[in-house]
Amino acid sequence: MTDYRAHRPTIMGTTHMVCAGHNLAAAAGYRILEEGGNAIDAGVAAGIAINVVLPENTNFGGVAPIIIYIAKTDSIVTISGLGRWPRTASIDYFNQEHGGDLPLGILRAVVPSAPDAWLTALERYGTLSLEQVITPALELAEEGFPLSQVVQNEVVKQFTTGPV
Repeated sequence: MTDYRAHRPTIMGTTHMVCAGHNLAAAAGYRILEEGGNAIDAGVAAGIAINVVLPENTNFGGVAPIIIYIAKTDSIVTISGLGRWPRTASIDYFNQEHGGDLPLGILRAVVPSAPDAWLTALERYGTLSLEQVITPALELAEEGFPLSQVVQNEVVKQFTTGPV
């Protein structure tokens, strides 16, 4: 029988809640709410922090699609946050030069868009400054944090076999 129990502590709140793929990223977002920020500020803080604490899964130069529900107008807005290929990276180019495949390396990479999505979200819907929102992630990066076994294994793999 498969065990589907969570391996993280159950956390409950009565004032507000942040969910993220790592407890320290959730804590970063929660801190922003405690400091008077709104859900957008907290989401951006958690999104940036997740890049510090889970570097094997994501990075600052990646993507960050954002969906926002605006209660006042009962509407949903999106910020793409998805990278795009340069204009010259056409289907014809990949068909002619690479047999229709995406080759390894830089040619398969999109233009990073996470920073733009986060800045756009803060500018349009946030209430705090960029400095306030990124402070939790900067503190994690500067002061350090306990590494999960997954990250430890990835670091060892990188040093023993080189980048994948």
